[in-house]
Amino acid sequence: MSWLLPDIIILENRLEDILIFVAILLVGVFFKPFCAKLLSRQSFRIFKAFSRNKFGEVFVDLLRKPIERIIFLLVIYYAFERLSFPTSWNLAPVDKIGLRWLVLTVWQIILTIYVCRMLLCTTDFFTHVLINREESPISPELGMFLKELIKVVIVILCVFAGLRFVFHINITALIASLGIGGLAVALAAQDTLANLLGSFVIYLDKPFKAGDYIESGEIKGVIEHVGFRTTRIRTLEKSLLTVPNKKLIDTALNNITMSEARRVKFNIALTYSSKSNQILSIITDIKQLLDEHELVSKDITVRFADFDTSSLNILVIYFVMSNDYDMMIRVKEELNIRILEIVEKNDCRFAYPTQTLYLHQ
Repeated sequence: MSWLLPDIIILENRLEDILIFVAILLVGVFFKPFCAKLLSRQSFRIFKAFSRNKFGEVFVDLLRKPIERIIFLLVIYYAFERLSFPTSWNLAPVDKIGLRWLVLTVWQIILTIYVCRMLLCTTDFFTHVLINREESPISPELGMFLKELIKVVIVILCVFAGLRFVFHINITALIASLGIGGLAVALAAQDTLANLLGSFVIYLDKPFKAGDYIESGEIKGVIEHVGFRTTRIRTLEKSLLTVPNKKLIDTALNNITMSEARRVKFNIALTYSSKSNQILSIITDIKQLLDEHELVSKDITVRFADFDTSSLNILVIYFVMSNDYDMMIRVKEELNIRILEIVEKNDCRFAYPTQTLYLHQ
């Protein structure tokens, strides 16, 4: 090309080199989407056996963007290789701290970041396949946990790789020097480590999963997400409660969703003016009511239980054959109304706390 172009020098660079620099950038910008898509499709061949030749478009969608960024960074590098800094600027060599070192270091850091992002997207693909392929060996919750764990490991390794290859730091010496400091950090982070181990226990033992309604002490709500350190629970008041994993595995936990029925227990308090035949009639009618209801199990208890200080108590226990809270409340309301009618039909009254005061003349 030198015989076609005039011998023009701009900032100590020939016009030919500047035009090649511009051409490389334009070609790179124009062709990088096509190259990224092509490389993504070719890379999928490595994972064909693992994915059983499925989820190819998912892989391309995940990897296309990071590969496109990496291609653009390489294009910038090779384009700038055609140019040189003017000697009049008196810049330090690339191996010494200065403008050249700064430009190269920033480029290497950005490249490391996008390589890390490509590895993270590959992790997303692996977990997507594990969760969605037929006869998957892991549950969606365990898959999400493994994905987060692997991503943390990848980020840590990429940070060490950046320190080694970009800043030329001796990683072995760095880890050795951090030994005592790491012990101090571990002691200071005991609770965090306990919560991390708690997340392992939750995923391996599976006492609950996302979507389950649980009760643990004063904690009641639906599990929304199980993380490394905490579990997020949507309470009955629709607020979002964040609970440390250690607390959930150290206390008794009732998974209502895994139960087949919901237990209802209460006392019917009648006044002392009630007759024995009236109480027996009420017991019989309530038993018949519960036996005939399609959502109530046959395992019921209706007994005259206590002589209380101000009432005669009939104990009622039954099970609603559904773990749905709203369904249980609807059935309970319906039966409470019918029980109220039964008590009124038998000419009895409900008791409330009273005292009789006798005055001595």
